[in-house]
Amino acid sequence: MKSHLVHGVAICALLGAAAPALAQTSSEPAASVDAVVVTGIRRANIKAIDSKLKASGVVDVVSSNEVQALPDLTIVEALRRVPGLSVLPATDNEHPRDEAATPVIRGLGPAYNNVTIDGSPIASPGTPNGNLGSIGRGVRLDILPSSMISEMAVTKTFTADLDPNAVGGAIDLRTRSAFAGGGKPFFTFELAGGGANDQGLPRKQSPIGGRAQTTGSFTFGPDGKYGLTASANYQKLDTFTETHMTTDTVHAGFYNDAGVLQSGENLGNGFAVPQQDKYWYVQDRRARYGLTLKGEANFTDALYGFVTGGLYRFQDTMERNELILDSNQRGVVLNQTATSGQYAKGDVEVGFEHANIITNTQLIQAGLDWKIADDQVLSARGAISRATYREPITMIKYITNAAYGAPGTSTGATVVPTAAYAFTYDTSRFNQRFNMNPAAFYDLTAYRAFYYRPDYKRSASDNIYSGRLDWRKNQGRDARGWGFAAGASYTQDTPEYNVYRVEYGPNANATPFTLATAAGPAGAPLRYSDGLFLLTLDPVKAAAQWEAARAAGVLNRTDQSNFSNQDNFEHRERTLGAYGVVNYATDKLKAQFGLHEDSTRQDTTGRARVAGVWTKLATKSSYDFLLPSALVTYDITPTIDVRLGASQTIGRPSYDSYAARTAINFTQATDKGNPNATGVSVTVGNPDIKPRLSTNLDLAFDWRLSNRYGGLVSVAVFDKDIKDEIFNAASQGFTYDGVTYVNAVVTRPVNASKASVRGVEANLIVNSLEWIHPWLKNVGVSGNLSQLDGELKVLRSNGVGRTLDRLTGQPDETRNATIFYSHAGLELRAAYNHQGRALRSITPDIAWQDLYWAPRDQVDAQATYEVRPGLTVYGQASNLTHTRMTSLYGPGKNLLKDTYSVPTVFWLGVRFTPRF
Repeated sequence: MKSHLVHGVAICALLGAAAPALAQTSSEPAASVDAVVVTGIRRANIKAIDSKLKASGVVDVVSSNEVQALPDLTIVEALRRVPGLSVLPATDNEHPRDEAATPVIRGLGPAYNNVTIDGSPIASPGTPNGNLGSIGRGVRLDILPSSMISEMAVTKTFTADLDPNAVGGAIDLRTRSAFAGGGKPFFTFELAGGGANDQGLPRKQSPIGGRAQTTGSFTFGPDGKYGLTASANYQKLDTFTETHMTTDTVHAGFYNDAGVLQSGENLGNGFAVPQQDKYWYVQDRRARYGLTLKGEANFTDALYGFVTGGLYRFQDTMERNELILDSNQRGVVLNQTATSGQYAKGDVEVGFEHANIITNTQLIQAGLDWKIADDQVLSARGAISRATYREPITMIKYITNAAYGAPGTSTGATVVPTAAYAFTYDTSRFNQRFNMNPAAFYDLTAYRAFYYRPDYKRSASDNIYSGRLDWRKNQGRDARGWGFAAGASYTQDTPEYNVYRVEYGPNANATPFTLATAAGPAGAPLRYSDGLFLLTLDPVKAAAQWEAARAAGVLNRTDQSNFSNQDNFEHRERTLGAYGVVNYATDKLKAQFGLHEDSTRQDTTGRARVAGVWTKLATKSSYDFLLPSALVTYDITPTIDVRLGASQTIGRPSYDSYAARTAINFTQATDKGNPNATGVSVTVGNPDIKPRLSTNLDLAFDWRLSNRYGGLVSVAVFDKDIKDEIFNAASQGFTYDGVTYVNAVVTRPVNASKASVRGVEANLIVNSLEWIHPWLKNVGVSGNLSQLDGELKVLRSNGVGRTLDRLTGQPDETRNATIFYSHAGLELRAAYNHQGRALRSITPDIAWQDLYWAPRDQVDAQATYEVRPGLTVYGQASNLTHTRMTSLYGPGKNLLKDTYSVPTVFWLGVRFTPRF
């Protein structure tokens, strides 16, 4: 990894060496020269550069024009163009991964980063982070529309006025002001139709999707003192993702030369055997709706106020068609070679899931800016935000040769592997193949009803109330001499999560009902099965079978109390912040020093099972941090500056880490109250867990290129040393109800490991290549490269540590490259994005079970043509190479965990933006 950093530094040097011909020869700002017409893409680049250079610290900006310029359907997809950023899908094992959900800043995922809208926190239902889809800390940006923003600013150096939950950085989504552009009226309307190449299997879907969005603003009243901005969006698209995978947990087995399964880290003969062959076809109908209203007023020359309201809805109607080939008796494998073997028995599962995922986000923000004097401003901000997540689910499954439980019990059906479904496996290629007798596979009468989950719900909500006061003296960009700032903030955050499930299984009195009378459409290929096709359910016919059986009293309701309780929690977090900043500025030097006090109190209620009874357990915790920050900017020339930052920030633990939210289990009921009882197991949260504390160093160099060409060369290096990194560990001894169980084995999240990440980021924007040859006057390029080197120390259950070469979610590198042509109303653009291998999840005791995201490349393109002033037609295509999203595991990190197709999506539309 060190060589990667050296390589990155060398590229940065080459970028600088290539730029002398473009060097700025005038101190005037680039926007004052029109040698290159600055429209469309070029205007977006110049606006982003202006915002970047005006900001304090290391900041990258994506303008609204930039978002429009590429086929990025959501905010998070647009953010992957930013240096040092990568994007990840949901990381649970329940939902598809063909859309990005969260950004990763400098190798640090959503839990480490702060997200705001116009500086105020935004509620989020969190990001799914486990098999059950429970929520983790962090804002899920894929549910917010891009139409609401004027620009996105990614701040990578902490200053004392910001929320310190920013180990990676902070993302601020800035809405449009009606007073922008001198208060001139503004209006844009866009209408487009599109579709995906992965669409309509195994059931028909709507081949054409649509999107419409509009933003308008105007000023009114005496002297245009009042302004109103409105933005609305709608988008709907049907797609499917085709998935091939192995099991969600162990993934593979290793055997000795006698074919006997080994355990733990014992690799036996070294030949990995996938434990399942699992296929999904997941069909999604995703719809996004949004409305933002912003009212503003310049009440006097000294008093400005605004109110913003937003409603955003994301709905994903998901149908998952599942097929699993499984041995279910993995202890012995026959006739094993390096790439093949045989299981004597097996089974096949056919399942269907219908889920309607609905996320709603609402916000109200208000603010006042009072200009006390020419160099003093007092600001007040307040915000209320609420986000909800609801996912009602129906699941049905059939399996070969199921055995049914006794009537009147809570026992469901069990699996009976048989020789008819024996199979051989082939691992000679990356995607394993299980070879099963087609006659047995297609015998629908052998697939018996297995389980029925008609009432299954996941839900989450989050409410945030925030307010802050800020006082600034002599803080403007052109201020000289000493300046000061101080402020205080209060935030209350109340997330909660709940999962509930009802499940039925046939009992021994049931007349077997099979897939033969409940089969759905066939014809979807199983890409890696040597000619087999997907078996599906007809959900209407299957549900009718189950409901008839329930009415006849031949179903058992299985015990789902553990599932319905152990993951639930409620959390309340109250944070009081205060800061002070001192600035000093000359014509060339700007220095800022600050302190931020963070005082947080929280209450969490989880669930624990004590001797079979689920009980609510309340916990409390608190922490206080005094965090310093320093930032120095020096203008070497009017067009070259260097920036140095040092700070400490925190990474707040996940909400559910605080809750005692799983089980206290005794081997026998009589063990309760016996301090010497053995076999007591406990899994709890940790109310005393501390936030991560990161010490951050940043050094950045910015070189604004010649006005004639418009562009920027920037290089940044950074180092983050993270103390109290959070990880799960095991300990012995637990006190409950006044009794200390000395032999209890307790698993909980602890501050037991260290982490660090460092890297280099290089960025180049050139709006015209005329300096190479006059023929290239209308051609421009941009690109960035980030190399990251991380280290994460984790503890095994025996207390012995091991070291990984990166943080969870961190890729080893990211790359972006864009080439564009702009002339006479025609703009063409092609963009390339690369994300290196990233750590997905860790199994502390078994290193080969750690999961990694495989390296991934994506190519996107757009063409626009201005038919007449203000009227533009465009075409867009994303993921032209149809690149998949793949996860890896194994001793060599090269074995298949899962691979998801990501569709190529095309849009054709028209945009109307009249010029007032």
